[in-house]
Amino acid sequence: MPVEFPSDELNDIIDKALRAVSASTRLTATEVWGNLGREAPVDEGRLAASFNLERLSDEEYRITSNVLYALFVQEGTGVFGPTGQPIVPVSASVLVFEIGGETIFARSVRGMEANPYVDRAMDKAEMRIEEFAAMALQEVGL
Repeated sequence: MPVEFPSDELNDIIDKALRAVSASTRLTATEVWGNLGREAPVDEGRLAASFNLERLSDEEYRITSNVLYALFVQEGTGVFGPTGQPIVPVSASVLVFEIGGETIFARSVRGMEANPYVDRAMDKAEMRIEEFAAMALQEVGL
């Protein structure tokens, strides 16, 4: 037996459903953004504080960082990174850098292991998607 809805009631349900999708997306994006700040490794706190959340539309958000090394921390470098090769000098005979106030000279370095903080931030948000959907439905009255 078919169920009939008056068109204004159906339009109200559709409008509320669309608003619920928007609210759920906003809650999820905000959670990922907050998780990034909590999951990013903290030395001076520059990376953790660098994430910006931008709303592109009701269903699309973008999170960016202006810290140039953010991707290197996520993916690793040298033998631990995408190339799988040690880091070697390009225009000098040795690498020169400072660690803890001590100047280091090296022909090569192995690099840095990946710290997949973005993956952890996404995983934590994903575990809450049902909660965000329920909150969004309640927010719009469905």
